[in-house]
Amino acid sequence: MERTFILRGPEQAKALHGFLKANASAMAAQGRPLAVEVREHKAKRSSRANRRYWALLRFIASNAWIGGKQFADETFHEWFKRRFIGTEELPDGQSVGISTTKLDVGEFTAYMERIEQCASEELGIDMGEFV
Repeated sequence: MERTFILRGPEQAKALHGFLKANASAMAAQGRPLAVEVREHKAKRSSRANRRYWALLRFIASNAWIGGKQFADETFHEWFKRRFIGTEELPDGQSVGISTTKLDVGEFTAYMERIEQCASEELGIDMGEFV
């Protein structure tokens, strides 16, 4: 069971309280106690932002040449993740770029701005052509 309450005001706080009141004792009695985690809510990116991101990667892939080669949008996705977000180790010791889904809206916006800057300054792409 998983439920998320975003506390924007008293109504949501009452809903959380009601949920806990209605379920905490019963779940604990079943040996399945509830856990409550409190943290700042950070909105995830929209599907529109995600579409723009992949359009940006496709634009870069169709315009960038590195060492006389062109690369796929998925390749740039991985390259930019590793470069601007970081990497995590896989069980076999290799590494992969940290997922962009871990970024909140502000972080994702800054990430795309870094990609655009890199495309312009390092890859020589006229970003004015990207709509």
